[in-house]
Amino acid sequence: MATLPGQRAQFTWALNQYNLSEDPETRTKFAKRMAKYIAAAPSYGATADQITRDKNYPAAEVAQYLGDPSIAAEPDISEQQALQNVEAAVDIANVKRIGEGEGIVYGYGYACSPDRLKVGSTELDTVQRIAAQIGTSTPDKPVLVVEIRTNHCRALERAIQATLESRGRKIFLAAAPNGSRPAEMRSSRFISS
Repeated sequence: MATLPGQRAQFTWALNQYNLSEDPETRTKFAKRMAKYIAAAPSYGATADQITRDKNYPAAEVAQYLGDPSIAAEPDISEQQALQNVEAAVDIANVKRIGEGEGIVYGYGYACSPDRLKVGSTELDTVQRIAAQIGTSTPDKPVLVVEIRTNHCRALERAIQATLESRGRKIFLAAAPNGSRPAEMRSSRFISS
């Protein structure tokens, strides 16, 4: 029986594979798999939004396959295997976890760029959120540095971003396809051990 966490992991895995490829055939294959997981959501009491929530995915491309009955025949990865693959995509060995609450503000970076840390927030699984952001331009495996649990994750993220900006530590990156402007910290020393 399909579960929401498992289906979200399968969708995230397919999105990750899509983002890691520049080959049009491979991208089409994984767009079809994303469509398959979205289309299956109502069969186990979930909505498409619950599957895709918090993820920037190629919605227009995926939508063209939603009514296609052939997507049911697309090869599958088990929920367990998808969960394991998504978890393996992010290094969580030394993450510092603090706080309590439903939402999470997180910081992650890369071993090859120890002076940079991406700050974001989610109300869902942090590792799935980061894995969904991995693409062909990702320098190496993301390293989750900190998770701060709070019931006010968006407000805390904005406060951290404002603090970084006022200290001259915020770097604005190019706009994402959804129009958001992610930011990084210049130094992970902002978060002390």
